[in-house]
Amino acid sequence: MTRAHLTYREPHGWTSPVECLPSREAAEFLRDATNALTPAAAERRTWSITTCDDENCGARR
Repeated sequence: MTRAHLTYREPHGWTSPVECLPSREAAEFLRDATNALTPAAAERRTWSITTCDDENCGARR
């Protein structure tokens, strides 16, 4: 299974630290759960899910 990186950006330019997750499905689940718990934040955040190219990428897990 391919790992995935999840991050989000706030309108003022701040970007969250990258989270390296076990799969794209896990990244989508975390994004959706976060949006459900914080609807006001969900309206302003822009999410990004990308493929992790290296098992030892150094991103937070």
